[in-house]
Amino acid sequence: MGVASGQERKLDNSKFCFIACVNDEFLYEESVLYLEQLIVPPGMTVDLLAVRGAPSMTAGYQQAMEASDARYKIYIHQDVFIVNKHLLQDVLDIFRSDCSIGMIGLAGAVDLPRNEPIWWTSDTRCGMAYSKKSFEEVRKDVFGVIEGGSFARAGAIDGIFMATCCDLPWRTDLFHGWHFYDISQSREFINHGYKVVLARQQEPWVLHACNRKSIDESYRKNMRIFQANYKY
Repeated sequence: MGVASGQERKLDNSKFCFIACVNDEFLYEESVLYLEQLIVPPGMTVDLLAVRGAPSMTAGYQQAMEASDARYKIYIHQDVFIVNKHLLQDVLDIFRSDCSIGMIGLAGAVDLPRNEPIWWTSDTRCGMAYSKKSFEEVRKDVFGVIEGGSFARAGAIDGIFMATCCDLPWRTDLFHGWHFYDISQSREFINHGYKVVLARQQEPWVLHACNRKSIDESYRKNMRIFQANYKY
């Protein structure tokens, strides 16, 4: 397997960095409250990096990636609240179990549908998350169960949670909005010889406080860009 060597600068193997693009301070402050409750593995440290005013998700994440020397970067949405207090150790264990794993997600699919590469319409979708639809309503969304082992191979993961152990450029040249940054980055890791995996969860590790948005023309435009530039 031709695993990429990563970027030239040295990354700090003892550091995590949580990265989020922020335009709602109230949501992000609540997300940080959950991050502050995480149990940090011995010998490790945790940074938080918020990107404000980003013109796109790829641009914001690229900026943050370049600004952090953390080996383990975890890209999350500002409205994602981590409820698994042992998440850092769980992520570390998966990365250390297989040196070819480059990225870990919590929801995604083994294969993308040919006509519309949207992970949640795939017959092979996997993962789970709590979903907060309103102040009173929280439900558990189970997209598919992973049987056995601590992870399953994936063809694409969702952007609510993307943990990486190496840095690959985000495709700022292709995606200028807020869609397909996650599926394209999944394919970038795979194309560079890394495994992209979904963590096996007994109960959801995160709560997502956002309704799923409808597929609009902007989404379809970015989907066509993805289809023109990636094999899947």
